[in-house]
Amino acid sequence: MRALALINQSAGAVARSGDIEKLVRDGFAKRGIHADVKLVAGHQIGEMAQGFVAERPRSGDRRVLVVGGGDGTLGSATSALAGTNVALGVLPLGTLNHFAKDLGVPIELDAAMDAIAANKPVTVDVAEVNGRVFLNNSSIGIYPFFVAKRSAEQERRGLGKLAAIGPALARTVRSASWQAVHVAAQGNRERLLTPCVFVGNNFYDIGDLGRRKSLSSHELSVYVVKQQSWFGLALLPFKIAFGLIDATRDVETYRTKALQITSHRAAMLVSLDGEAISMDMPLNFRIRPAALQVLSPTKMEPD
Repeated sequence: MRALALINQSAGAVARSGDIEKLVRDGFAKRGIHADVKLVAGHQIGEMAQGFVAERPRSGDRRVLVVGGGDGTLGSATSALAGTNVALGVLPLGTLNHFAKDLGVPIELDAAMDAIAANKPVTVDVAEVNGRVFLNNSSIGIYPFFVAKRSAEQERRGLGKLAAIGPALARTVRSASWQAVHVAAQGNRERLLTPCVFVGNNFYDIGDLGRRKSLSSHELSVYVVKQQSWFGLALLPFKIAFGLIDATRDVETYRTKALQITSHRAAMLVSLDGEAISMDMPLNFRIRPAALQVLSPTKMEPD
């Protein structure tokens, strides 16, 4: 196995892990793996992943890109890996680590390195919007607005991601607006007025804290939040957290392989795995079945 390990120096768990480069390098060496370990800025990881993929492989050599960070960090690397034979190894060093948890990767660093050293690749789906890959979910409306405000609070007050949630949520509820969009899926096109459209890579069970039982069911799950009072909208995150969401009254759902969202706007703020960016309209989402090889301790089963 030939491994390059890229660790996001700003990832939530990095500051608490001491000399993370040495820990990872020594940890892999103990498991018989020579890994080139680099501690880098998050914005560098996508480009470095592309460079690793572009290198000429040695005969019979399995190449693994190990990425240490959270969901946004993994997503930036996955854009380079999807559709190639380079496998992804996950070191869950972020704050929430949704993808790692859904994949069954242990959160503890030693156990995560054990999973990589076992060298058991599985194939999982990825999703994309306008050519940008995401592993977990993407959305428009209040959630990317919230993500942008959370990032602003982190920078302005020097807060961690979890500590910034409260003030960011308050600013979001005060400032958010309804979005008039057209949603086209499964041959149907509807005009909807909604505060949020959520698109998941595979099926999200919103009654079970948003977990996924499969990462290889070859479909997008789409939730369009229905019109309701601002009080009802403010309660929605808590209803999801406690499994009280009403799948009929609160949201409209689709399960599809492709989706287009159009609007009168030329561009819209979009969240991708917890990172907010501006994207030109229309937004074209699609599933890419079995596009990513990832080292996992458990076998993922389709729904």
